[in-house]
Amino acid sequence: LKPNDAGAYYDRGRAQKIKGAMDLAIQDFTKAIELKPDDVGAYNDRGVVFAERKQYDLAIRDYNTAIQLTPNDFKTYNNRGNAYKNKKEFDRAIKDYNRALELKPDDAEVYNNRGNAYKDKGEYDRAIQDYNKAIELNPNYAIAYYNRGNTYSQKDELASAIQDYNKAIELAPNFAQVYARRGETYNKKGECDLAIKDYTIAIQLKPNFLAAYINRGAVFSRKGKYGLAIRDYTKAIEINPDFSQMYFNRGSTYVKKGEVEKAIKDYDMVIKYLPRFIEPFPEFAVSYYNRGILWLRLKNWEKAKLDLMIARNMGQDIDALFRNSFISYSSIADFEQQHNVKLPEDIAAMLTPLPT
Repeated sequence: LKPNDAGAYYDRGRAQKIKGAMDLAIQDFTKAIELKPDDVGAYNDRGVVFAERKQYDLAIRDYNTAIQLTPNDFKTYNNRGNAYKNKKEFDRAIKDYNRALELKPDDAEVYNNRGNAYKDKGEYDRAIQDYNKAIELNPNYAIAYYNRGNTYSQKDELASAIQDYNKAIELAPNFAQVYARRGETYNKKGECDLAIKDYTIAIQLKPNFLAAYINRGAVFSRKGKYGLAIRDYTKAIEINPDFSQMYFNRGSTYVKKGEVEKAIKDYDMVIKYLPRFIEPFPEFAVSYYNRGILWLRLKNWEKAKLDLMIARNMGQDIDALFRNSFISYSSIADFEQQHNVKLPEDIAAMLTPLPT
């Protein structure tokens, strides 16, 4: 490699990018820019690498420079639009896609990307119009069918969604995500067996497909196949041991199987990770209630009372949950009869609605 050859560094940076060696790619693109400060390609490609690493502000900075150097390159506007979309700055993204389409009106990818921005913004009809145009320009564009299917699913137009997923699978039969999304749509329609079949294909194509294991586990649980559900949740935990949802789902399934001690251990794990997930998943706070009820079944009154108090302090309506959740009872007497226990008066009072 010639030490002062910007083009050589640029070419090696592209090779590193293709190999997935992103740090080395950034180093080479940066050296190319040092040697040739007006190297538009190096700015653009470094921006792409930053975006792949989710460093969107750095990517946008590079795209800005590239646009200053070459104001009429539609690809850079498209790339910057993608970065803005990923930052959820949808109006800025759409503005960039509009400019890209002014420069190249027949680019199917830009229509697809603008459709994604409209979809994420909640403007589903405009998104569908863009996907339609992308498909018109490129009838074999599997990702556009997939994205349009996702949008139809968001609109609860499930038959249209499945039709698009079918077409995407016809064009790209090894695209695991399409099978998973079609499975979700079948699940919405209540067609559990078809959903399981699609999740299974998705997992075959992508063995560590976390969402497919979680969703297939949920369908198995709904069908009463608790052992299979637990197997899927256990695999999901192996893939990502730090995510509360899988422990919550598996714990709830153990409850349905009557395996109280195993359920408590899983709720322990949910609660361990709760500070990290309480904002995106506030519903997991119910784990304190669930564990508290299980402690009651084991006659551990002290632990049960503590969990129920924490649940109540976190905003959980514990007496309503006692009568209207998946661990629920018609009355205190119903609980005592089912589990052959006699609740202490103070705990019974916690689970009894106040008189109106």
